[in-house]
Amino acid sequence: MKRYLKISTIIMFLILIGCEPLAKETMDFYESTGSIDLSSEDINSISINSSEKDVINNFGKPNEVEEIDNPKSKYLSYDGVEFGFVDDKVIRLFIKRTHENSKIYETSKEIKIGDKKEKVMKEYGDQYYERVESGIDTVGYFDKDNRINIEFGINEDKVIAIIIQQIGWKEDN
Repeated sequence: MKRYLKISTIIMFLILIGCEPLAKETMDFYESTGSIDLSSEDINSISINSSEKDVINNFGKPNEVEEIDNPKSKYLSYDGVEFGFVDDKVIRLFIKRTHENSKIYETSKEIKIGDKKEKVMKEYGDQYYERVESGIDTVGYFDKDNRINIEFGINEDKVIAIIIQQIGWKEDN
């Protein structure tokens, strides 16, 4: 009984500090989830594999630039949207709810911050997976042919974040 109490106490502590020991990563769902076409996903004509120059030409000077050593990557942040790069190519697009401009950006199927989960499911279909990421319910889809993943962060049945990313970029570096 004492051993059980210790183990459950450790698990509760990890959950409370934000570490979810039983949480699943995106790629844990890759084999069991079907594939849909995400090749037309972009934000204001910026898509996976666009160049840093394309982003700056389209969005202007970023509000913030962050460079990370491991894995070697770079992030350009604008009001409501962020672009991640590896080797000068976009590998991640992130629409975040933290700015009023986030509502002007939408996916190719016209999903934007504030839309209902039901609309995501209607537009993207039933080839999805669900997981919890940092306490946020997440619905995701894979395009296995084009190596693209899209995830929608959901809170209180509404989209609060959208991430479009290249599948496997972390493993490739």
